[in-house]
Amino acid sequence: MRFLKDNIFVTAPSDSICSDGDKLRLENAIKKFNGMGIEVKLGQTVRMKNLYNNKEYKLKALEVEKALLDDDIDVVIAANGGETEINIIEYIDFEKIKNKKEGKKIFQGFSDNSVLTFLLATLSDWKTYYAPCFPTFGYDNWDKTISDNLELLKGNIIEQSSQDLFETYSLKKVKGKELYGYNLDTPNKISDLTNSNHFIIKGTLLGGCIDVLKHIINTKYDKLKEYNEKHRDIIWFIENCALNIEELKNTLKSMEKNEWFRNVKCFMIGRGKITLNQQFLNEQNKILLDILSKYNVPIITSCDFGHVRPFNTLITGGDIILKYKNGKYTIKYENIK
Repeated sequence: MRFLKDNIFVTAPSDSICSDGDKLRLENAIKKFNGMGIEVKLGQTVRMKNLYNNKEYKLKALEVEKALLDDDIDVVIAANGGETEINIIEYIDFEKIKNKKEGKKIFQGFSDNSVLTFLLATLSDWKTYYAPCFPTFGYDNWDKTISDNLELLKGNIIEQSSQDLFETYSLKKVKGKELYGYNLDTPNKISDLTNSNHFIIKGTLLGGCIDVLKHIINTKYDKLKEYNEKHRDIIWFIENCALNIEELKNTLKSMEKNEWFRNVKCFMIGRGKITLNQQFLNEQNKILLDILSKYNVPIITSCDFGHVRPFNTLITGGDIILKYKNGKYTIKYENIK
């Protein structure tokens, strides 16, 4: 696999850069990487107005596919999340991407970018990074998970850890503080719903934002049965951004029905904004336990990924050693090449 050395290509397969804060962080991120000797190339889609029509979806698909196949680009990082990335996949040739044997590169993004991080892994057999979009690098203050992300983009195998604090009140939209960084203000309480205090599991990471993955289930893009034939031990990582309890329940049952969890060895559950509500979080945990406990595997919750920061870098298709003990975990990749 090709790693970050000389350049980054930023594209917007979902929404373009719209908010004033993201525009500030975009420019600051470019400045930071240029200072490291790394060129940042912006795709046409990054600053364009979102029109949400087929012409735009075709353009976004062409841009990201071309970037993935371009031997002059090191890594590709999404500019933003959104809600429409599912509309570009009919214009992407995943088989052509799969057949690129040399110079495979990283695609990184999260949230709506789960469409590509998931399908590039399951359809094209690429490893993708479920990690923040490009403007996050524009913060003046980097926490450890942002620094870890950069190390992994460079191909350095490091051990990541769950963090002691997470962010409940973000400063990213506060005027004058758009570049401050994560406001880690709340003690983290990671727990295993199955009441395990200690385990070590080896497996292949797979997952993303469940709000997005639900659109793939039982479609022509759903190749999980074939994926499970090749990957026997799956560590599923899932975050719920905004699904209500009934939607969450139905989506999990649909994933079950279509054998998505057949080879599961562990569930890692991230944080969405909706889970900052303690009552909702309690209800969600009950649903997770009711539906997923039949697999007799650990279900660790409030993990450091998703729409609430900080954010461990989870490599979809990457083989990891996951260690959990007394409310803390570590992740180490066995091989990310």
